[in-house]
Amino acid sequence: MLRTSRIRLAKPRIPIGAHNVSSHGYDVGLSEITQNVHDLAPFPGYSLLLNPQHFYHNSIILTWAERTPHPVSLRQLAGFGKKLTKEKVISSANFVRTELPVRLALRIKDLQKLPFGVVNNFHIAQVYESYCHCFNMFRWKPRIETLEENDEFCVFLKKVLDDHLLILPHLMMGALECSILQSLPQAELDAFMSSMIRSRISRRVIIEQHISLSKNFREGAQEERPSDYIGDVFKQCSAIDNLTACKNTASNFLSSLFPHLQMPELIIEGDDVSFPFMPSHLNYIFGEITRNAYKSTIQAFVKRHENSTEDITKIKPPPIRVMIAQTKKDITFKFSDQGGGMKKENLPGVWSFGRSPELARKSLSNFHSLPGLNLTPRFPILESNATHEAISATSGSQSLLQQLGDMETRETSMKAKGSLSSLITRPFEFTLGISLPMCKVYTDYWNGDLNMYSLEGYGSDTYLRLRKLGSSQDKLQLDKA
Repeated sequence: MLRTSRIRLAKPRIPIGAHNVSSHGYDVGLSEITQNVHDLAPFPGYSLLLNPQHFYHNSIILTWAERTPHPVSLRQLAGFGKKLTKEKVISSANFVRTELPVRLALRIKDLQKLPFGVVNNFHIAQVYESYCHCFNMFRWKPRIETLEENDEFCVFLKKVLDDHLLILPHLMMGALECSILQSLPQAELDAFMSSMIRSRISRRVIIEQHISLSKNFREGAQEERPSDYIGDVFKQCSAIDNLTACKNTASNFLSSLFPHLQMPELIIEGDDVSFPFMPSHLNYIFGEITRNAYKSTIQAFVKRHENSTEDITKIKPPPIRVMIAQTKKDITFKFSDQGGGMKKENLPGVWSFGRSPELARKSLSNFHSLPGLNLTPRFPILESNATHEAISATSGSQSLLQQLGDMETRETSMKAKGSLSSLITRPFEFTLGISLPMCKVYTDYWNGDLNMYSLEGYGSDTYLRLRKLGSSQDKLQLDKA
């Protein structure tokens, strides 16, 4: 018989809330224990698949995971979409139909290889369940023979994209909870997150490309493509235009927080460069780097003048400089700010998804404080054809977390949902601990590089190198299966 009204559990099964995390465990009341007693077994009661009958024993998944995924190069994308035919569209549909379950099976197998306490984490379990349901739906799809069948398949693909918007937020919160509980070494957590996100990018690009090809063929857009065409999801992006747009977003939001302060000027040096890239990826990378530069510059500026007798509203903060240089193969951007820099020993952690328990708690608390986040004690496990309602938006607006999940791209299947603006204009005090690690993954995916050099007490230089994407390259861009 219990003699106390409180019990301490070492590892929770429900999502870790910002208000109930202690330095050693998880405080819950006796009433909460009785309500969730079914979750105290080795396998969580809320899960349809994390049970002895399924986990580690699904031979179908293992069979598919033994197949070799087919890497895709930008040259192949370009050749496939330059002159569309009915045969090409149907062939593309069947490629997606057979390729996606292989890639999903590989990720499911990776999840099964994790320590059970990790995949048993509430958020990681959501990812596992969603991937399993999606895998099953793909593998039962019959061969596509007609354009009408392809139209139905495209409707299914759009629904897959929509239904999996919350995968990315679940991964982020799962990583933070793993950091709090220290259930996975940081290096292993980084490798796992990088693999999952890069694979997710590949799958979504493959799907988006097929949806776009199908749409263009149906609408009669079958004209010859230009010589630099590399795929429908890639657009010609102006470096200066995109940098200016991201600067305006960050600057305008900071102006609303500090209406009496002047904003730092963004000085762009070097020639404008126009290059093919995925706009959503480029805007996210530019946006987060610019956001961090503006935030640190204003914070350092205010701190520097907090005891000054001068009127701070009449003083111009130091500018943020962006230098652009290009070679035949690369474009390099150097972002320089005077935001105070950081300690040398803290610099490596900038690129890691893993955090100390203290920092992870703070980031998780910020996740729980985001507008539109409605965490119920336990999410329903949703099949791939269900509608995600566990994280809902307030006042009719889309959840910020859903928009985070929608970051990859949606230009081809629906109107853009404003994910860039929502991410960059999230409250500046809400540090999620994911922006630069995410930028690093997206940059690495396109064979680029992202580094930071910091002078403590002065500022930081962030170097972004982007590989020029072109149909002349045979490098397997979508090989992150």
